Amino acid sequence: MAEGIHKKFIEKLEEKYGTWSQATAHFGSTTYGEIAKSLNISSSQFSKLMYGTATEGMYIRTIENINRLIKQEVIKDERDQALNDIRKFKSLQARNIILTAVLMFLVGALSVYLYDQRFHENEKAISSDAHPLTNFFDQDIDAAFDSPFLREAEVMDYCPCSGFEGQWTMDNTFKLPLPGSRSPGLYYLAKSSDLRIRCSNINAPYIGKGKAMLGYEYLVSEIWLDEDQEPLIPKYFDVDKKAYTPAFEALNFEEDDRFQKLATLFAFNVNSFEIHPDSIVRRAELTGRYAVDINKKLAKDFEIDVKHIVRNVLGNLTKTDCQYIPNPYCDPNDLDEGESLLSFDCMYTIPSENLGLGGGYPYAKTFRLVKQHYSDHLTCECDTL
Repeated sequence: MAEGIHKKFIEKLEEKYGTWSQATAHFGSTTYGEIAKSLNISSSQFSKLMYGTATEGMYIRTIENINRLIKQEVIKDERDQALNDIRKFKSLQARNIILTAVLMFLVGALSVYLYDQRFHENEKAISSDAHPLTNFFDQDIDAAFDSPFLREAEVMDYCPCSGFEGQWTMDNTFKLPLPGSRSPGLYYLAKSSDLRIRCSNINAPYIGKGKAMLGYEYLVSEIWLDEDQEPLIPKYFDVDKKAYTPAFEALNFEEDDRFQKLATLFAFNVNSFEIHPDSIVRRAELTGRYAVDINKKLAKDFEIDVKHIVRNVLGNLTKTDCQYIPNPYCDPNDLDEGESLLSFDCMYTIPSENLGLGGGYPYAKTFRLVKQHYSDHLTCECDTL
């Protein structure tokens, strides 16, 4: 990232909000948090921008956003001035002057609105934080688009999977030790997952209509390195129990100085689900994964081939064996936004395992229902599945 674009970013912030005070974390009288909110970005993204660790694209988009706010403020000032002039000279001016001023205001307001719409459509399309299929699943009901979710007329025909359709997120972060390097100390941390589930006809001939679902999952994760390269066994993994120790569960990479982040990962998975009266089966297949913000110096110093880790080690995560789970929503009317969970216990195995775990890396992955596409009463009952 060029130093000049970071400097330009700071200059633009000072132009909009006032002089930068590092000691108080303010620009003028405005806090970092208030600025992040006005720019429609998260606090963590704003921190990256402030400390020079954001991508060039993030800087370009944010500077454009600041320019938009500055332009809005200028137009607002011009509008206010025009209205003041109208009030001052109303008795002296002809009717056509008033109409002209009003027309100028309307044109200015329309320009800001159209600019703002174009900006947000652009931002929505390119933001790395958004699900890649957001535009296909989440447009407003009045928008001209064909949703992959069921139409109202189809909902009852595809019961019970119609109750599962919607947005789910990963409820728990989880971490795994990573093999594939000459020394221990490499870890995978799953940070977040945005899953869109829809009913599917692909497996319907085999398991029945309304019992097959597809889930499109956008996963954000990280690779961390223990600079001390402490062995996993016995401190972090109990070989006899085939389970991680409390010390491993307590590891917090972000708060422990001996851990350094090696890279951020973005991945897209396609999940297939089968709904049975007593169980739910999940299988996943990777569509693609890539790494960004790679700490190349760290990788070089510790002789870590990031490309090998992404392609050959993490690539095997899609071959994970996840156990089926009891179906707690045999009656789909029991599904509840914000409360319903699907939790799968999984075992990650890899032929090149070299950490002494005996080939098995256990973990749990839990999805929480955030937004249900269809939430009215469904007529299918549990015993009719």
